[in-house]
Amino acid sequence: MEQSVLQRKIGLLGAIALITGTVVGSSIFILLPSLLGLTGPSVWIAYALGVIPALFTILYQVQLTGTLPVTGANYVAVTRTLSPFWGGICSIAGAIAIITANVFVAVGFAKIICLYVPAIPELAWSIGLVSIFALINYFGISLSTRIQALMFALFILGILIFGIGGAINANPANLTPLFPNGVLPFILVIVVASVGWIGFIALAEIGGEIKNPRHTIPRALIISLIIILILYVLQSFALVATMPWDEAGKAGSDAIWVAAGTFLSPPLVFLLYIAFTCAVLTTINGLTMSGARTFVAWARDGLIPGPVAKIDRRFSTPGIAIMIVFVLELLGILVAASIEQYALVQVLAIMIVQILGATAVLLMPRKIPELYSKGIFQFNRFWRWFTWIGSILLFSLIFLFGIVLDMLDDKGDITRTPYTIIVLVGLLLLGAAWWFIRKAYLGKKGINLSEQMKSTSGASLQEAQE
Repeated sequence: MEQSVLQRKIGLLGAIALITGTVVGSSIFILLPSLLGLTGPSVWIAYALGVIPALFTILYQVQLTGTLPVTGANYVAVTRTLSPFWGGICSIAGAIAIITANVFVAVGFAKIICLYVPAIPELAWSIGLVSIFALINYFGISLSTRIQALMFALFILGILIFGIGGAINANPANLTPLFPNGVLPFILVIVVASVGWIGFIALAEIGGEIKNPRHTIPRALIISLIIILILYVLQSFALVATMPWDEAGKAGSDAIWVAAGTFLSPPLVFLLYIAFTCAVLTTINGLTMSGARTFVAWARDGLIPGPVAKIDRRFSTPGIAIMIVFVLELLGILVAASIEQYALVQVLAIMIVQILGATAVLLMPRKIPELYSKGIFQFNRFWRWFTWIGSILLFSLIFLFGIVLDMLDDKGDITRTPYTIIVLVGLLLLGAAWWFIRKAYLGKKGINLSEQMKSTSGASLQEAQE
């Protein structure tokens, strides 16, 4: 089947808006009060330390996207350097992370908005949100990116107002003790807080639509990192400085509005609510965009039926792939898991992607030297190994802490059955089974799926050479 190459329409500002919106919206509003209740006044330090995984993500992502600025870059890199099987596992984990991230944000937003509009049930709000952004993404990435940039500006304004106002009106008594529940919850909060950094991976999935990608993507990653770190620390510090940590934990998702009401005028509280809405919507928009591109990359290689990669001639968007993302999001919403479970699945799945992605980057100079030579960031041997060792140790540690978190009971003891881990492993096993079934099916037709996945050709090659 003839495949179309996606058009490069996203510039530097659009890329920054995509990353920042995707990262900030999925954590700093919905998760913050719960994490504050878990670790206490040290929550802002935990958010600051959460940047460390992002630094290693950037170290390998600038090399990966500089070599392969293509649709579904993480999947393509792992497939071409490790093996088709591990490329499939990487991409399945990435799809799980993206889908659960969108479900997490939609469900979290629905819970909060129902406090103000109780006549409409949470399920309707959740489904309505993912439906709207599926349509927006179908009608063109230019429209999607413009909407993303507008919402990006609004939520930054709101966070700055809350953050600066909270810092000015800080109550020093709220800032101690730093670790009322001990150090272990603090470490676990760092792990959960890192859930938002999925936005850095999401940008690589739409590499085939970034203008001048080998220069734009690295700059977008670095600028976004600085912006996000400032917003994270400012927002989390403002909340803990203006509201006792235990009260914030009990208030849950309503804590930010309660705290804001103590030092902001009603119009500014309303503006903060608009900022929250925009932050959430930028996450859903950005992840819908990147999730669909993952399925396009699969279809190009034959891992799923080829028509999924078809690009709509009128809107230049992968309509079938967007529909698949939408259906999977609906299924995720209907599962009705807790907010914390959705967040944990994201963390664990994205760690798998990053471990495999960092390994792929280490191997790229040897496996795909022609494409690697095109990248503007070509690390020497020391920095490649430093990036890989640091990534493996850090991402593996976060994964292990995620497992521990899944086993903690309400008293902080490791007694619970890790159902979230079991579900994730089950989904990965289903994905692996699909790979073997698909390989056998195509083999009967004389098509070698493994060889087809290992070659960089067709639309992916065209994107990589631009």
